[in-house]
Amino acid sequence: MLILNGSAEYMLTSGEQVKGNRHGFNMFVKHDELTTQLQDIEKYLIARGWDNIEITENGLIENIEGINHAVLIEAFKKAQNEGLSVVVNNTAMNSAVAMS
Repeated sequence: MLILNGSAEYMLTSGEQVKGNRHGFNMFVKHDELTTQLQDIEKYLIARGWDNIEITENGLIENIEGINHAVLIEAFKKAQNEGLSVVVNNTAMNSAVAMS
C-alpha cells in the first residue's frame, strides 16, 4: 500500500475547516504506483474540498503492523476496502510552514 504525506488547501466555504487554510494530510492508496494514481488522488481530494495539493513524502507500507495510531489504522483498513483513504490534520498549518 502506498502512503503519502503532504498538505492541501481547503476550498469550501462550509464544513469544519476554514476556506483557504492549508492542512497536513496522510493518505493511503491501495495501488502502490504513485504516478499512475495521481489523477485519482487529485480527484479524491478535490471531491472532499481540498486543492492546491502538495505531496511531500511517499512510501510503501506492507501491512498494518507498522501503524500505531488508531485513526491511521482505520484509514489503512478503509483504503484496503475502498482503494483510497485520507486523514487530514484538524489544525491548520501556520502560514510560515505552508509557504516553505
